[in-house]
Amino acid sequence: MKKFLLVPFVAASLMLPLIAKEDTTKIESVKSEQVVAPQQKLIDEVLSDYREGRYNNFLKSIDASYKEKSNNWEFNSALEERKKLSEMVTDYQGERGDAFKKDIATLHEAQNRELVEVCINNPREKISSEVRDMVFFSPNPHELESIEYVHQLSNKFKGDGVTPLENKLINIDTEFWLKELSIGVALTQGQIDQETFQKQYLVLQVEKMKQMKDACQGDLVDVKIKSYIDTAAEVLPKVKASASTRQYLTALGRDKVAPKCDAEKKMQSIMASYLQKEDALIEKHFQSDQ
Repeated sequence: MKKFLLVPFVAASLMLPLIAKEDTTKIESVKSEQVVAPQQKLIDEVLSDYREGRYNNFLKSIDASYKEKSNNWEFNSALEERKKLSEMVTDYQGERGDAFKKDIATLHEAQNRELVEVCINNPREKISSEVRDMVFFSPNPHELESIEYVHQLSNKFKGDGVTPLENKLINIDTEFWLKELSIGVALTQGQIDQETFQKQYLVLQVEKMKQMKDACQGDLVDVKIKSYIDTAAEVLPKVKASASTRQYLTALGRDKVAPKCDAEKKMQSIMASYLQKEDALIEKHFQSDQ
């Protein structure tokens, strides 16, 4: 993939995971136009089923498939794209990346104010309660640092860590990123439906955090990193719910889903306007590379 095609992905990678965007874990060949409204009930159900072991067979199956594909070098092209992305994210760190993140944060604050106004005027709509939860989800400083730390791991390639533990965490993140790509392919090929994909994707996120927590035990223990991982795992459901709502709003703004009520129509208009502004910010900060 040419460098200029990766620029929007780099811009998205510089955002906090709480500022959810169109899923950048999927390469172009596995993108899907199917997006459904977020459901907190679905998230709670998946977490309960995961704890009860109802996803054990799925995890065993996808792990076996991952190992087989790895042994057959089937992930080579995807890994090459991740390597390129990690190199570009590193290049864009510093003043340019900081300026971009500051401008995006300011833009989203204004966007959120307009969305909340719609919620106030339409208090009984389901989307209004979801958007309010998204806007007012405010992690404390340590939670925010923890979320950002895990997010940064997803922008790194094997060997990019500063400690043996961090390299182990990057390897875990890469493994589950590839597994997520696999279920993305299954979705686009019609092997699973959208709801199954959502559930499996969340299960992989939860299992990834479990394995990261396990990695922070024993000889490689690092108190600060362990605290980040433990905290990020704890707030994952709230982060997922917030991100899902933002993703649905993005789908509305890009006309990938049709609004279901007047409130969603108003939100669609707001999102369309601000997504254009986001695109303009990407061009402003990274236009020299396109």
